[in-house]
Amino acid sequence: MQREFDIESFIKLRKQTRVVGDLLHEQAMDYMATLALLIRPQLVFGEYLQGAPRGNGRDAQHAFKEFKSLFEATATAAPFRLIQELEVPLDILSSTPQLYPYEYDVTLEGRSHPVRVTSPVRWVVGYKGFELERFRQIIKDPNRSTAELFRFVAHYLMLFFCLNRAPGLGRLLLGLRFPVSFEKLADFGDLPFCVIGSPVSSHLPDDGMILSSTEVAGNHTFEELVDLADIQEIEDAIKERLLKAVSAI
Repeated sequence: MQREFDIESFIKLRKQTRVVGDLLHEQAMDYMATLALLIRPQLVFGEYLQGAPRGNGRDAQHAFKEFKSLFEATATAAPFRLIQELEVPLDILSSTPQLYPYEYDVTLEGRSHPVRVTSPVRWVVGYKGFELERFRQIIKDPNRSTAELFRFVAHYLMLFFCLNRAPGLGRLLLGLRFPVSFEKLADFGDLPFCVIGSPVSSHLPDDGMILSSTEVAGNHTFEELVDLADIQEIEDAIKERLLKAVSAI
């Protein structure tokens, strides 16, 4: 949605956006840290991961077979075009969830370069030490390290695989008003990413305001602005269910 803002209102809303975004990010990180044990790859793959304890052999074997098929279908395609095969046991360097900025590019008339837009209320879930921006840099680097690219693809696919196998986790986060979705992002081909949202939405103002802001700042970046009305409209789902239940008696 596009809206027009005068400069004073715009500056105030940017400050409010930063406060709201920081608080929501902190809350989302707290939830992910608490739930991290439920999506540890060691629990899914057992001895197929280096240093992991032996698990249910049949379940681990089935999980690894599915993951291997997913990896081969994704990693061999553009833009990765990897030819390495998965070696057992897999070496997973990190299994601690981390939230990275949800970003995308927009092209504006009068701008020779696209503007990189960041959402203050949505984040891409990854593993600590596997920054999404670094992932982009590796993909675009003609002299990239194949081994490093392999690790990034394997870790993001591993996280997607574990989260996708835990639908109860998605329902739990939805109940906490931080819904989880799986999306494909520009620059990453068919690699599926886990994206976590929040109870507050955000939007871009009109193109003129974006152009003015980026010209004053001297850069090509912009952050979406929060919809403060969403905060007023946040409802308590349990309260509503209980009231509906008792009113039906």
